[in-house]
Amino acid sequence: MTPEQFKTYWTKTYPDSYPIDYELKTIFSNRWFRIHNLPDSKRYAESDDEYKIILSRQNRLISDLFQSDDFFIVIGFYNYDLSSPLSDDYFDLDKFHKIDTLALHKIRPDEYQDDEVYYEIYMKPDKWESDKFNDLLTKIADCEIRAMFVNSTKNITVVPYDGGMDIILPDTKTRDDFKIKYKDWLSSREDGL
Repeated sequence: MTPEQFKTYWTKTYPDSYPIDYELKTIFSNRWFRIHNLPDSKRYAESDDEYKIILSRQNRLISDLFQSDDFFIVIGFYNYDLSSPLSDDYFDLDKFHKIDTLALHKIRPDEYQDDEVYYEIYMKPDKWESDKFNDLLTKIADCEIRAMFVNSTKNITVVPYDGGMDIILPDTKTRDDFKIKYKDWLSSREDGL
């Protein structure tokens, strides 16, 4: 899938949105649910056993959602100066394709009033295998980096974060089925956060 094909896919599957991970749960609340990484909604791991719980939960759920499908790792970076080339200590951007540069100060003027702020979005195709992405999932759980996983075949987006995972499914029924299946990992909060 080329960057242009990805943009077309995104516009069709996730209308009126951009591939910005933290926005999706609000825009697609009827297709969204969240699991927590640790029991009692504990946010961060403090032991090897807790990291094992996080990786076990995340690998189990993503494997259940994706099977062994191809998917895209999608990453985004804030940039205040487009004349400076982006680099990242974790992701080798030479292996990624640039999807878009969003002028956040233009599309979200109420949020970004003072400066020119850009959000540069990249994607890389990959194939899901359980435990293959443990290093990436651990760094996300430790709030060191951000990424989301997009399965364009099944129209599923998974957004791991430091504390859990947000999942956007194709429809409300599928979401409800997975919420029942993973009910022990859900938040006890009424809003699901």
